[in-house]
Amino acid sequence: MPTSPSPPLSYTQPASLEAFASTPDVFRAAHPPIEHLIAGALVTNPRGQVLLLRRAAHDSWPLLWEVPGGCVDDSDHGLVAAAVRELWEEAGLRAKAVKAVVGIAPITEPMPDDPLEKDLEVLYDMLVFRADDGVWGKLTVWVEVESCDEVKIDENEHVEFAWVTEEEALQNKFKDGKKLEFVSEGVKRNVLEGFRLWKEESEASR
Repeated sequence: MPTSPSPPLSYTQPASLEAFASTPDVFRAAHPPIEHLIAGALVTNPRGQVLLLRRAAHDSWPLLWEVPGGCVDDSDHGLVAAAVRELWEEAGLRAKAVKAVVGIAPITEPMPDDPLEKDLEVLYDMLVFRADDGVWGKLTVWVEVESCDEVKIDENEHVEFAWVTEEEALQNKFKDGKKLEFVSEGVKRNVLEGFRLWKEESEASR
């Protein structure tokens, strides 16, 4: 985990994200049936690649890939703040702007028999699913960072990082042939929606 400088406290965000500015306890109370909260940060570089981290072998979902993120702490000021904190702690990247909520891409093929996909749905602009310990809500936001060249992972949580293309994500395979296995199909669909947002913005700026 990076120790200096401190996690970013000043970053811009659109008014549409104010719905996620309340503290975790207030948010849960106002958004049933969600009991547990996760916040993730999807980062794209200038080439339109998405940052993925590979989980440590000793952790849950060992050696699978995900975007930076984690559980929302009760001390977090809000869900967006939690995503920014997790991005700093897991990848050493400082948020410059939080741009939008990232949903999930439409299903194009049958969902796998994955316990993490049980009752998967989008609710309150979040990915919501049921697990053995209750109902989880995950907010993923698209984040612009100060620099994409300074990724520094926490080796206790992740073993490597990669900037992946849309084709690699679709094929579940890196260009060198190595498997790209996501934590869940929901995470993959989250990433694919991130590519769509990036392309939409790129086309609008031409």
